[in-house]
Amino acid sequence: MVIYWAMKLFDPWRLLPLWREILGPAIAGALALWTWFKYRHAHSWPSAQGRVSGAQVHRGRDSYFHPWSAVLTYTYIAEGEYFAGTYRLRARSERKAEEKVDGWKDRMVVVRYSPKHREVSTLLKSDQPGGQIGN
Repeated sequence: MVIYWAMKLFDPWRLLPLWREILGPAIAGALALWTWFKYRHAHSWPSAQGRVSGAQVHRGRDSYFHPWSAVLTYTYIAEGEYFAGTYRLRARSERKAEEKVDGWKDRMVVVRYSPKHREVSTLLKSDQPGGQIGN
């Protein structure tokens, strides 16, 4: 008795849903690692005085834990050059996000920037007057 096995051609498009399941968390993990690295090293970075130029509320991507985010846009001058950055605050509701950005437009902030890449910057709560960012 002879058994013939039917060979199917390999279709890489069948793996697309699997790649989405792998790449999504991998990209999110890489972004989280970059954020952790940036904040960890920012304490030793030089600081500059900056100004909050805008404060907006956005619907977040994470619909369960932090569905809203308050985004502060700030500007600063580092070694004679003008730069801008953003700082994101998470919130559970639109009202909480609006409370966080309320009154921050045109306020002065302390900005930490990378000495090697001055366009990379962040705000540290410990540097701010009152030790807070947002309300």
